[in-house]
Order: sequence, then C-alpha cells, then structure tokens
Amino acid sequence: MKKAISCLLALVMLFALFASGTAFAADTYTIKIACENSDSYPATMGLYAMKAYVESHTDGNVKVEVCASGQLGGEEDTLEQVAQGSLEMAVASFAPVVSYVPSFEVMDIPFVYSTYEQAWLVLDSYVGTDLLDTMQDYGLKGLAYMENGFRQVTSSQGAIETMDSFSGLKIRTMQNNNHMAAFSALGANPTPVPFSELYMALSQKIADAQENPIANVTDKKLFEVQGYLSLTNHIYDAMPLVCNLDFFNSLPAEYQGVVQAGAIYGQEVSRFINHEREDLILADLDAQGMKINTVSDEVREQMAAAAQPAAIELIAKHIGQDAVDQYLASVQEVLAQIAKY
Repeated sequence: MKKAISCLLALVMLFALFASGTAFAADTYTIKIACENSDSYPATMGLYAMKAYVESHTDGNVKVEVCASGQLGGEEDTLEQVAQGSLEMAVASFAPVVSYVPSFEVMDIPFVYSTYEQAWLVLDSYVGTDLLDTMQDYGLKGLAYMENGFRQVTSSQGAIETMDSFSGLKIRTMQNNNHMAAFSALGANPTPVPFSELYMALSQKIADAQENPIANVTDKKLFEVQGYLSLTNHIYDAMPLVCNLDFFNSLPAEYQGVVQAGAIYGQEVSRFINHEREDLILADLDAQGMKINTVSDEVREQMAAAAQPAAIELIAKHIGQDAVDQYLASVQEVLAQIAKY
C-alpha cells in the first residue's frame, strides 16, 4: 500500500509540474461528464479527482460537472449523446462502447487477465492506447480508462463451485452478445437486462444471478437479493472516458493537455480506490450475510476452455480473426515483457 501511495503522490507531482507556469486563454468552457454509478463509486471518484485537477490547473476557466447516478441517462444513452455532440463526456463499461467502436470487442474476451496489475499494464501500453486512438475514426476521443474492476458472479441459487453450477442458471448479463455467448457456453441461461433495472430484475426473479464488479454489488445493494458471491474474475472491465472529438479539438491546445492529464490522473485515482477498497467491500458483504467463495484455478481453467472460444468465434465474425489474433498476441507480448521485471 505504501508503494501505491508513493506512486500516486509522484503522479500528482508530475501533473503539477506539467501545468506550472502555463498561461491560459481567457475563454471559459464547461465539460459535463455522465456516469451511471453513484458518487462513491471508484470511477466516479476518479472523475471528481479529474474535475479538481482540471479546474485548478486552468485557473477555473474549464469547469467540470460530474453528473453521477444516471442523471443524464444510462450508459448507452449518454454515449449516444456524446457521439451526437449534445454532451461533452461520458464513462461507460466496455460492452456499451462496442456499439460505437467495434474494435473494443476484444475486451469482451473472458479470462485474458488474472490480476489487476496485468490488466493495468496492458491497457497502459500501446495495446490500450491504440484502442483509445481508434475512437477518433468514430468522432470520439478516448481519454483514459476509469476503473470498474474484475467481474464476479452473484446468485440466489448457490455458489459457483464447479461447471455444473452454471447449468440452467438464469443469469443477468449486459446487453452484449459476446457476454451472452460466453455464459451460454458455460451452460447458463443469459438474460440481458439494463443496469438501471438490475435490482428489480433480481428481486422479481426475472434472473437468479448476475455478474458485475464487486463495487456494484454493494453500490446497488445487490446483497439484499443475492445470497452468494463467487469470485470468478472472468473478465476485466474498465470504463473508457469518452469525449466528443469536435468538442475536444475546439479547446485551446493548453487546455487539451490539462484535460488529458487530468483524465489520466482520475484513472489512477479510481484504480487506487477500487484496489484498496475491495477487501473492505468483501468484509462488509460478509457482514451483510453473503456467502463468499473463491473459484478454484482448476474450475477457472475449465470455464475459460468453454467460454473463451465461444466469445472469440462471435467477436471474430464482427471484427475479423486477424484483429482478435493480433490483440491476444500483443497482450502476451506485453505480459512477457512485464515478467522480466
């Protein structure tokens, strides 16, 4: 933890140095950022850190309004607003982003990453930055990856302990065909439900299970309608911070630099908060009565053997097998470089 704090402080000092002594234009700008999660969610807290950074390093000439808790609509709605230019920025999980930038479908492949460190270092490498850069082809500017976390499975029917645990399980997924294909391959019965309707769907038994980062389990009080939490770590899910490209290009160059730096700062803050809080969240969920288990490496390997090919087959039909192969090869290349240190 001390090492993480030291890195975060060093990052703050770096950004402060970046902005020091810069003379800014007198024009003022307002940036609204939509987020479907609550004010206390790690990604949202990262946005507030970005807000503080941008406003302080532009002498208040760039105002940032964080519109949390779905004030401006769900992730699909707010991404559409950004694409149309009626909203400056939004954060959303990978799955909704795919609707606008198909190349992000590679992030739907399950069981690619085993640890946060692996996922972060790959996204911070050319693999992640190249994906963000592809957004410009669709009139968007990818700024950073706010933290969401590894997706886990909760259920009212029992713990996920073997492959048989998925047999016939009615599990809520995002409205994402790749996720649905993966869970179908596991033997489950995936049921897509909008995030805003998740609690109701579980309480009314439209679905018996769901999958989300654990921060959402407590944020949405899912422990009230789900008795079991199984740590599957089946997919790493960040939340790209997306900006309308025309708006970003309309900012003076010095403001563009501050906004970009502020976004990366917010990204690191959100990662730090989520990583440090997960053990606390698990302890709280345990106190709320949830039964928590860690899925064994052997069962995860069995899950990967079933789910990964199903997702890859569908993704390859959309963006081409070459794109899938290049992504997986690039991930392995970065992870091999990491292993040297």
